[in-house]
Parts: sequence; structure tokens; C-alpha cells
Amino acid sequence: MRSLLEAQVATTIQEHRLIDSATQRIYIAISGGADSVALLMVMLALGYGERLEALHCNFTLRGEESDCDEAFVRELCTKLSVPLQIKRFDTRNSAEEKGISIEMAARELRYQWFCSFTEGSEGRKVVAVAHNADDQVETLLLNLSMGTGIRGLSGMPFIKQTEGIIRPLQATPRALILDYLSALGQSYREDSSNSDTRYKRNLIRHQLIPLFEELNPSFRETTYRTIEHLRSTEALYMEMIERYRSELLSPDGLDYKPLVTHPERTTILFELLRPHGFQRPVVEELSKHLAEGTAGAKFYSPTHLLIHGVQLLELLPREEGAAVSLSIDISQDGQCALPFGGELHWEHLPLNALKGDYRTPREVAVFDYDRLESQRLTIRSRREGDTLRPFGLSGKKLLRRILIDGKFSHRARREALLLCREEAPIWLIGHVADRTFALSDTTQTVLRFTYHK
Repeated sequence: MRSLLEAQVATTIQEHRLIDSATQRIYIAISGGADSVALLMVMLALGYGERLEALHCNFTLRGEESDCDEAFVRELCTKLSVPLQIKRFDTRNSAEEKGISIEMAARELRYQWFCSFTEGSEGRKVVAVAHNADDQVETLLLNLSMGTGIRGLSGMPFIKQTEGIIRPLQATPRALILDYLSALGQSYREDSSNSDTRYKRNLIRHQLIPLFEELNPSFRETTYRTIEHLRSTEALYMEMIERYRSELLSPDGLDYKPLVTHPERTTILFELLRPHGFQRPVVEELSKHLAEGTAGAKFYSPTHLLIHGVQLLELLPREEGAAVSLSIDISQDGQCALPFGGELHWEHLPLNALKGDYRTPREVAVFDYDRLESQRLTIRSRREGDTLRPFGLSGKKLLRRILIDGKFSHRARREALLLCREEAPIWLIGHVADRTFALSDTTQTVLRFTYHK
């Protein structure tokens, strides 16, 4: 007959689909403390033994005590016939190099190592960590103390698919874990640093939660139920955000117009732009601007540029990359791929092949080949001061003005390519041709370009 803890973990694994195949390799993160020892014992009791392997991190922070933890884990795994891998870290040095706390450094080192076992396994391997329900309550209070959104209030997820991390004990209170180990007569290690209230989590565990329990003796249990409610709320919230994402976000940018009068405009914008590095203060400024400002304003994240365009909030990478410049041989028919997509084809034709009609669609440009007096042309990015002599105008027109008057998006302006003769533009590819080398009744050979998207 299964114990209460074993039944609880079996239910958690099933309800949250933590283990989804009969062959999935399961690594158990074991520190030697009560939670991780209980997790190992439970997984063995549930019949996962043949697929288990233990992972132990020695952060070398507590001298002999850390080495004793390692020795305990080694002895336990030998007794249980569980394969074990051990990794020793210079945690203090890592924290100093990165300028972060010891706690943060240990966390980064631990999860980097864990993920090395699951990376590229496509779900065939998972790492089980021993966070429990009490850890969830502490995490909520910790996040609340520093300021957080709905994600921070809904606690740690039962499974992190991208990293292959699962938490089978997460619905289990720590008291039940201790009772389980006591019933088994199974010893475990006590980390002396767990009583050090200089660490925020320990301060919450040993001082703050007891104060709440004076107000409500069932504080842990009721708070965990609150976390479950918030997790359900988060799921519904994210479903709505994904709906906005599919409706409003495209490769060219974000259609902001449906949001201008929305009462929760800022929150929706933040969720849609957060994957591109935009922080809440920037999004708040953007939201205010959309209600009051005009097109042209720019907003920045570390990786992206957002421009308030006429139709869209245009989303562009911050790195613009090197300017395009390539040479093509036009002495014979040919084709080439263009850097931002599409292909350019060219061919030589007799004038009578056009049947007296020299007009062309935007995707096509025709020139008098003999008047070009060149066997090579250049395709390049636009430059400040570039001009064209468009058909229908008596003089030149700045390319910048052509792009503005044509209502080109900022992305289209940045990716615009010019076909040039000796650096002088003769065609804004796919849009506007120059008339300097236009066809006439005396043309003998036509050079026709066609842009294929």
C-alpha cells in the first residue's frame, strides 16, 4: 500500500504529465537534504528505479560540511544502487566574476549543469528537483516583497518544458515529507546555512511565515491554495495574450490601433513586447505616447527598436548590420538572390519584343543596354543624398522623399535596395525606375530586370 506522500506524488506526476513515456530518463537532483532524499525514495517506491540517476552539486561553500554532504549522498546512492554523478563548483569565484550574489551564482551553476543533461534530448530526459509546497509559499512572499506580476504570484511551474525540469513534490507540504522520512527511518543532512536569516528566503521561512501563522494557523495551506487559483488565472490570462499576439503581431510589427482605447492597453503591450526585451517603464511611456503622440517616435530595448509608424508599431532589430553591396555581370542573362529576400532576374531582348509598349509594372525595369555602356552594375543599400529621375517628373527627386511619399515602412526603408550604374541609382528595386537610360525608338537591345518576391 502506498504511503500518503507516494500517492500524492503519483497524482502530481499524472495530473501535470511530468513523465510522459515509459522510457524517459529521470535525473534526480539530490543535495542530501530532507526534500531531495524523500524525492529519491518516493521515485524508487513508485517503480522508476531502472530509469533513475542522481545528480549532486557540491558548491564548496561550507568546507568540511559540504564534503560530508557529498559523502552522505554517495553512500546513500550506493546503498540504493542508484547511479550518481557529482559536480564541484567554485561558487564564490563565479559570483565575484559575474558580480552577483552567492545564492544567484549557485542557482545559475546548478541549472546550467542540469540542463546539460536534457539539452537536445527532445523530452527523452528530465531532471526532477525537490521543491515542495512550502517552497512555493516562500517564493510568493519573496517575489511579492520585491514587486512582481501575475507570474511571480503563481509560483514555480510544475514543469519547465524548454529546460526539462520537473517538480514532483511541488504539491506536497514539508511536514508530510518529514513524516515520510521518519516512517522509513531514513536519515538526511541538515544544511547549517538554512538557519542563516541573512539570506532572504531563510528570513521569510523563520521569521515572516511564523508571524502570518499567528494570524492564521493554516497560513501555508491557504496560501498554497491561493497560488493554485492564481496559476489558473495566469493560464486564462496567457490564453488571452496569445490571442492578441496572433491577431495583432506580424513580422512587420504590431497593429496598435485596436489597443489605443483599450483600458488595459499598457499590460497587453507589455506582454506582447516583453519577449523583445522591452521593460515595463518603456512600455508605459509607449502606451502614453499612443494615446497622445504622433507617428515617428522611437522606443528602445537592449535588442530591438520600436518605431511608431502610420499603420504599425514597427519592430526592428537594433543591429542594422553591414550595408549591402554586390556586383552583377549584365553582359549576359542571369539572376541573383537578394539579401532581404526575393530574386532579381535580367535578360537581353530586342526592342520589338516589347511591341512598342515601354510601360512596365513596378516589379519590372527596362533600360537601353547600349546606353548603359557597362557590363557590370551594382546592387547596394541606400545612402543619404541618393536621387532618382522618376518618369513623369522633369528633374531629380531625393530617394528619401520617394520613400516618405510612398509611405514605405521603416523596415522597408532600411531594406530598400538600389540598382546602380557607377554608384548612381537607376532603379529602386521593385518600386521606382530612373529615366536616364530609358528606352527610345532607336534602342537596339533592351536590358529587362524582373524582381520576384
